[in-house]
Amino acid sequence: MKLAATDFDGTFCPIRSRVPEANIEAVEAWQAAGHKFGINTGRGIGLIHYELVKYETLVPDFLICNNGAVVVGRNGEILASLTYPEALLRGVLSLPRFADGEDPLLIITERETFSLRPNPDVELGIGEMPEVTLEAAMAMKDVVQLSMRCQTTAAAEQTAAEVHDAFPETTGNINRNYLDLNLQGANKAEGVARLLAATGWQVAPDDLFVIGDDKNDLPAIERYHGYTVETATDSVKRAARAVYPTVGAMLRENL
Repeated sequence: MKLAATDFDGTFCPIRSRVPEANIEAVEAWQAAGHKFGINTGRGIGLIHYELVKYETLVPDFLICNNGAVVVGRNGEILASLTYPEALLRGVLSLPRFADGEDPLLIITERETFSLRPNPDVELGIGEMPEVTLEAAMAMKDVVQLSMRCQTTAAAEQTAAEVHDAFPETTGNINRNYLDLNLQGANKAEGVARLLAATGWQVAPDDLFVIGDDKNDLPAIERYHGYTVETATDSVKRAARAVYPTVGAMLRENL
C-alpha cells in the first residue's frame, strides 16, 4: 500500500480556481489501486469540507487538518488532536496584537471555525463564519488553531516569533501572509506521523508521497523527501525531490 498526502490550497487546488478534473481522476485511479489518499492542510475540518463537498467523487481516506493538529478518518472521526490549554489560549489572545489588532482573526476548534475579526478577503472561498467576542473566544474549549491574515509574509513571521517568545508552547505555521498559531508539535510532518500511529497503517518510506507548495509544507517535504508543483515558492522547490505540473501527475507517475 502507498500513501499520498497533499496540501490543498495552491497545490491540489489552484488558488482562485477549482480542483482540476485530472487531479480527481488521478486520485480515483490511485485509490482503485489500493492506495490511500488524503489532504494535509492548514484549514480546519469545516473549512476543508466546505471545498470537498463540491466534488461528488472526491472521497479522501483521511484528512490532516490545522497543520497536523487534527487527524480525521475517512468517516469523519477525529483520530488525534492537539488542543490549547485554557491558560495558554487566554494568554495568547490577551497579547495586544490579538486583543487590539485589526488583522482578521479566526478561532478554530476541532470541528468549527469562528471569526473574532471578519476576513473580507475571500480568495480561499472560506465563506461566512459565526462572529464571537474576545471574551467568548478566550473561554472556548477544544481550540486547535488561531489563524490571522497578516499584511505580509514578513509580518506573519514577526508575529509568530513574538508569540513564541512570550509562549514557547506555540508554533507558527505560515502560508503566504496567513499565520496559523498551533501548539508545538503541530506541523504537517507530525500530522502524517500521527495519522500512521492512529491508523496502524504500515507504509514503507519509499511508498509515502507528500506534496505541497509553501512554507508550512516544508516540514513534511523535508522529513519525507516530498514533492512540489510548478507554482510553488522557490524555497519549496529547492527542498523538494521533484517538481510536478500537478498533484495528479505525481500520482500517475508513482501509481
